[in-house]
Amino acid sequence: MGFPLAEVVWVTFTFVIGLCVGSFLNVVIGRLPLEKSLLWPNSRCLTCLHPLNLADNLPVVGWLRRRGRCRYCGTQFSSRYLWVELGTGVAFALLFYVEVLENWHGLKFMEQARGVIQRDGVPPWQAIVFYLHHATLFAFLLAAALCDWDHRSIPLSLTVTGTIVGLVSATCFPWPFPEDPAIAAQFQQPRVAGGLVQQMNWAFNVPAGAIPTGIYPWPVWGPVPFWLWGHRWALGLLTGLAGAAAGMALLRFAKFVFEKGLGTEALGLGDADVMMMAGAFLGWQPIVVAFFIGAVVSIPLGLVFRVVKKERAFPFGPGLALGVVITWMAWPWLAPNLQGYFFEQVVVLCALVLIAMGLFFGSLIVRLFGFARPPEEK
Repeated sequence: MGFPLAEVVWVTFTFVIGLCVGSFLNVVIGRLPLEKSLLWPNSRCLTCLHPLNLADNLPVVGWLRRRGRCRYCGTQFSSRYLWVELGTGVAFALLFYVEVLENWHGLKFMEQARGVIQRDGVPPWQAIVFYLHHATLFAFLLAAALCDWDHRSIPLSLTVTGTIVGLVSATCFPWPFPEDPAIAAQFQQPRVAGGLVQQMNWAFNVPAGAIPTGIYPWPVWGPVPFWLWGHRWALGLLTGLAGAAAGMALLRFAKFVFEKGLGTEALGLGDADVMMMAGAFLGWQPIVVAFFIGAVVSIPLGLVFRVVKKERAFPFGPGLALGVVITWMAWPWLAPNLQGYFFEQVVVLCALVLIAMGLFFGSLIVRLFGFARPPEEK
């Protein structure tokens, strides 16, 4: 099967956009944790303080042209600048390919997007919005993860900005966008004439995998109350707010339980802010799953810090960010198996109790590995 020119152009275009975003992320990662302006002064060598010219500032090309050295004093620049730019470019291009061209998430709307690109040379605007939503989330997660890696802190200004962007997107493009709302009308709470609820059955009794997926994989709850379904913007905003609240509450609760088990400070408030931000982009159900996947991903990272770097504390942000990415990309396989657990009140409450117990005993196990710091002598 060939690869039409229009598709090559769009993949290349998103790669270039990713390079530019990666260049800006390098500025964010280097300055925001130090509370420096992102706009002033312009980029310069940190040794001789000479401003870099436009050619040296070009993403990837500028670093390669100068072989990673300042043209004025010869100081070696970190190769991390190059890898962040290149990695972001590859990630943006790959995300466009799998989500728009290959319809990774199985959206009915996206089944036609590839044909539209081949015919008109431009994707439908709904497909572009779907892609930009996830590309923006990826950029915020990467910046937060690298800030935590470098400085052991995640700037509140970064996560709050990301949360606001996510909530605006949620309000403008509520579930099941970009799908036609008509195909999801069956998932609203039934009612009879006069607007009265026919039955108060809050269990989402639909076949596994039958819930339409959009920018937000699932609505805030199901069946969707008819009064909320009639105000689409409110449905979207509530979905985003529930995700942000769940991400923050879950991490703060985990922090409280872990500190009780470890007997010392554990996790950081920045980690809760990262999950708040991600929840605003994805909703509360995926963010709960992402927390557990992120915790598992963080275990190897913690062992590396403990064994190789001999450090007791390690950044949890990179593992959480990776957990979020894995969750949203694996959602087509996760959703059918998890649907029955997220729309039953009793199951959700029992899960909260099990989570609390699991976190507490998990913190005891972590303490046995020697990550807990002994209390400081007074």
